[in-house]
Amino acid sequence: MKKIMIAAVAATMASVSMADISITGDAYIAYADNGISDVNTKNAKRVNINFKGKSGATTVIASARGDDQDVDTRTSKLSLHQFYITTKVGPVDIKAGDFYGTVGLGAFSKSESKTDALMLSTKIGPAKVGVYTHDSATKTGSTDIFVSTKVAGTTVKLQHNAHSAKGWTNLMVKGTFNGISVAAENHDSKENKDVTLIHVGGKVAGVNWDIAQLKNDETATGFASAKNNSKLAPLGSMLIGKGARGGTTTAAANVGQFSKILGLAVKTKLAGNTVKAIFTKNTLFAGAAISTVEDKVTGMELILTRPLSGGMLTANLGKVSGANTDNDVLNATNKGLRFDVKF
Repeated sequence: MKKIMIAAVAATMASVSMADISITGDAYIAYADNGISDVNTKNAKRVNINFKGKSGATTVIASARGDDQDVDTRTSKLSLHQFYITTKVGPVDIKAGDFYGTVGLGAFSKSESKTDALMLSTKIGPAKVGVYTHDSATKTGSTDIFVSTKVAGTTVKLQHNAHSAKGWTNLMVKGTFNGISVAAENHDSKENKDVTLIHVGGKVAGVNWDIAQLKNDETATGFASAKNNSKLAPLGSMLIGKGARGGTTTAAANVGQFSKILGLAVKTKLAGNTVKAIFTKNTLFAGAAISTVEDKVTGMELILTRPLSGGMLTANLGKVSGANTDNDVLNATNKGLRFDVKF
């Protein structure tokens, strides 16, 4: 009997050691001293842990996230923000559960939470076609169909939502031509929330350069009708995109608060650091939370990153100027420190 029990325990241990299970994650802690904000001093931290288990063609992924804890009540904010499976049935790839989705390049919608979602896709010749149905955070159902392919090395993706009142069509193109990367997106919405994004970039003499232009439909009536996409940070901005990078403490606005963003970024290596400068000319929607009237402002940013003790240290400085006298708070500076680690 003892030999049988030992053999059973040994078999169990072998099955555990051979199981395809992994744990990965990321975390950050950040501090900001903001002039362009109602909250001048802002601290933030977050940890994200991903659990992945695989059996054959099926993978199960669960992601737990812990944001800032309330120091007064000691209330835990640990939550399971993703839980889904991926598998394959014949030629059809299946993804089902709660996960994040991005439309095109993310100009209209980037990493938006989808619940009870189902994505089915397959390849037909050189093209990938599929259907994506889900609930939003407000439990409003939606279904998209999409097709993507490559033409002469250029990726082309068309995504369409046939909702009778809120439907849209999104066309995205991305490729590299003679060392110059080009990406463009056009989002045509029935709700007058049209968005276009063009991004061009390259490298000259060790300096990376990028130019981007984003336009929100100017016929939209103020901020309430503009898409408030908090996770898109054009050109890697730390002044625009409050939800980018899991949360950006120095961000003063979101892309949906602007009718137009036009910017240039340059980046290079210097003494073990990466130094990036961003210059933007922007037009705020009237009534866009931080602007009472349509306002034209300029933004200047300096972002320095350096590998440090297994993580990445970021120091940044962002200045906005040229705001209307009604928005003097915009003519100020945000500055911050941040430490990121992946494991």
